[in-house]
Amino acid sequence: MAAAEPKFRLVRSVSGTKGSQRGNQYVIEDPRTVFYLPEDKQIIVYFEWEGPLGPHHLEGFWKDPDSKVAVVSGFNYESKQKRFAGYWTLLLSESTSTGVWAMETHVDGEVAGTHNFQIVVAPRPASAVPSRPLLGPTEVYKLAVPAMASVERLDAQRHRLGLGSRFILEKDLIATSFENIQGARYLRVELANGASLDFDSVVAWNRREDWALLRLGTLITNSLAAAKPNSWEVGGHCFSLDSPQQGGRTIVDGNITGTHKFNEVGERLNLNLTVSRTASGSPLLNEYGEVIGVMVSSSLVPDLSSLTLLADDGFPRYPGNLLGGGFNFGFGPQLAIPISLIQVPTPQTATTTLVDLAKSGQFPESLAKNENLLQGTLAKSIRRVGPQWEAVDQKFEFQRKDSQFNVLITWHGETKLKSTAFLKIYNIDNRLVGTSNSLKLNLSKGQLMYSSWTMGVGQLPDGTYRVDLVLGSNPVWRSFFRLVD
Repeated sequence: MAAAEPKFRLVRSVSGTKGSQRGNQYVIEDPRTVFYLPEDKQIIVYFEWEGPLGPHHLEGFWKDPDSKVAVVSGFNYESKQKRFAGYWTLLLSESTSTGVWAMETHVDGEVAGTHNFQIVVAPRPASAVPSRPLLGPTEVYKLAVPAMASVERLDAQRHRLGLGSRFILEKDLIATSFENIQGARYLRVELANGASLDFDSVVAWNRREDWALLRLGTLITNSLAAAKPNSWEVGGHCFSLDSPQQGGRTIVDGNITGTHKFNEVGERLNLNLTVSRTASGSPLLNEYGEVIGVMVSSSLVPDLSSLTLLADDGFPRYPGNLLGGGFNFGFGPQLAIPISLIQVPTPQTATTTLVDLAKSGQFPESLAKNENLLQGTLAKSIRRVGPQWEAVDQKFEFQRKDSQFNVLITWHGETKLKSTAFLKIYNIDNRLVGTSNSLKLNLSKGQLMYSSWTMGVGQLPDGTYRVDLVLGSNPVWRSFFRLVD
């Protein structure tokens, strides 16, 4: 019989000699794992878990360097949220055994985590006492909100293409995700003080890593400082600001749960907190209120935001089937890029206009609306059943041995349409790598019609690609796919 899955997941554990309650959270004020006799008088170990709601019994077993249980204490706790915490205190004396100790916790009788620390007899070094206090959620919120900004992506006619978040970094720079400048001709930034600024250029960017910087042209006191590179650690406590509605900010907190370096887009931090899509570009902050990263989309695919069109009712419309497929729209684990990836420019660095970014291929061409396009999909093959065409084995990942895939487009004549259509394939850097044959379209009003193409991809290297349907001279539909061995 397979072992039962643990009910409780340890989020983090922290030890120190001082702690205080800040709002709904207990904060260790001097986090460390080495303690010095006779100066240190106590050790506090704090644990945080995720688990079922309801009443729980929490026990702590202090184990000395010989792994013998020296002290046991427990208490009852009723969790009203999925995440809950508890802490224990060990009083120290000159007779306390030195060496490596362990604090083992049990929740409802289940082993729920162990925290190791060391006790030594030595003068306590000055470096063991933090020179600055840790901040709780309230302090981080008060520090971060004045440095926040919202950004609208605007087209050449200054119509809104999208909305995202930004923050002021190092007094004269505005940082955000590259997704928040994608396809824009202008950027309208509204600062926390209500000031509105229009930009038509950026000073630094990285399309794959998903970050961009604008230069304010003036110094701002309400800015956030960058943390030292790689000063974060897995399990570390972190904060960000969500933007569930335009102009509103709410603080969210969680932990860094891992890190991964992806071949195509670089390093990402995995987080167990979530924010809305409009909060992409918000800062990820440590417990000192310093920026350790920038919140980005969980899709890991540049240009994914270019899939949608705004319908006449103002809501996004996408005539495809990527939702629920291999390319998500921000419903996966929340990600952030480490602040160490962002290359802060010098004051002499020249800006680059958004027009020039588009000309150099940093932006995909925007989709044009066409009311006759009903939907499109990718599939291994296409089957005809009477007058109907069906996609067989719809997918977004194809193997090299397949050597090809199929695209099926369904049209419905809202108006009369006479044109030509063909496909273009682009790599992840928005470089054209393939073109299909051109098909003639002659669609009558009210008519249902299908178009299909078979695209050979066996010669392409592994990676992520985009396929655009071009009607006349304008792209009207697109999708993404991965090619693997």
